[in-house]
Amino acid sequence: MKGIPIIRLKLLKRAAILLGAGALVAGTSVLGAAQARASLGTQSGALSFSPSSGPVTTTGITYSTTTACPSGSNGSGVVRLIDPANPNSESASTNLTQVNNNVSAPFSGTFNSSFAIIEQIYPDVVGSVSEVAVYCFSGASATGTAVVAQDTFVQISADGSTYTENPVAPVANMDLIASPATGMVGQSVTLTADISPSSATGSVLFSVNGTAIGAPVTVTSGAATTTTSFAAAGTETLSAVYTPTGSSSGLASTLSYTVSAAPDSDTIPLAVTVPASGAFTLTVDTTDTITLMMNGSTATAMTNPVVVSDTRNTFPGWSLSAQDSNWTGSGAATGATISGNQLGWTPTSSTSPLTRGVALGGTVAPGSPGLGSTPAVLAAVTAGLGNGFGTTTVGADLTLAIPAPQEAGPYTSGLSLTSVSTTP
Repeated sequence: MKGIPIIRLKLLKRAAILLGAGALVAGTSVLGAAQARASLGTQSGALSFSPSSGPVTTTGITYSTTTACPSGSNGSGVVRLIDPANPNSESASTNLTQVNNNVSAPFSGTFNSSFAIIEQIYPDVVGSVSEVAVYCFSGASATGTAVVAQDTFVQISADGSTYTENPVAPVANMDLIASPATGMVGQSVTLTADISPSSATGSVLFSVNGTAIGAPVTVTSGAATTTTSFAAAGTETLSAVYTPTGSSSGLASTLSYTVSAAPDSDTIPLAVTVPASGAFTLTVDTTDTITLMMNGSTATAMTNPVVVSDTRNTFPGWSLSAQDSNWTGSGAATGATISGNQLGWTPTSSTSPLTRGVALGGTVAPGSPGLGSTPAVLAAVTAGLGNGFGTTTVGADLTLAIPAPQEAGPYTSGLSLTSVSTTP
């Protein structure tokens, strides 16, 4: 099974690109076929570069090794990036640095160029994880027998804009194993995700028929394990999804598992009645007066929040409506009135997303028909399992159309809210 996915793009012509004092060119040394593997680096010790992440246009990246090239292959050394389209081919590589002679001690230096240039040579590095390795030669100036020694890995983002060093090798394979190979009802079954290479880190989420078995399990020495059991005979689909450390892409594996009935088994029928519980409450601010502000021949405002809390486990649904009384003048406008139908609204909610099943009422235009003669729905939810359960905060943008002529002065009114259950 394949590990980290590789985006394959049309390759550009691999021309040498002059880079200051050196040139970035495709590598040409060929190693023995017996040395080819998912991770070509074979020597203990580490290769790292700094900064370890940043834009692909970053220049002046420095590198260092923690060990020398191995005895017999320390005549010279160079750091190369291996084409992710050919990760097991030592020849499919390109120099990132100039050649260092006499590498019988740990060594360091500076990259010749940026990863943006690498993208031109190997477009398939975009969205992929590529190995960066030290090639050690028996002779000076990259001559003689070559071995691949210390290594690290670099991941280029899917849009090709950033790079990140990751010293952990990309995962090559994962197998999902169940023990015993077939099971019985009620029997404990051990599930193991076997990941290669064994240095892989991260976590594995196990599932049965798409339902997770607890929390993700940490990978230790290339493996993660959990246990489960089955309540009924049949064929179950087991799955494991591996997520590497510091990455959102990994591996998935599935297994069809047969569960048989336990010998001499029977079923005791069980039943229970869950009593109705919970409450419905409507919270409205009746203390603070909302003052509509004039804008030409209309006045506008936003209502205070109206909070509906429904914790009933019978899920009857509910409806919240409102109706405006006539506006009564005072002071200079004493004796004057404005019809409640002159008030309109557009329902709103600060609960996002809206509670399951809840829908806001429609816009009511002032004067036609308005909110005076007939109540209008602010929000409602139909009866049904889970519908309306929880807390929903609603309100409305109000618009009052002032008729002409209308006596000047202050007016007051009241917007009456009514809540009812959709079903008894």
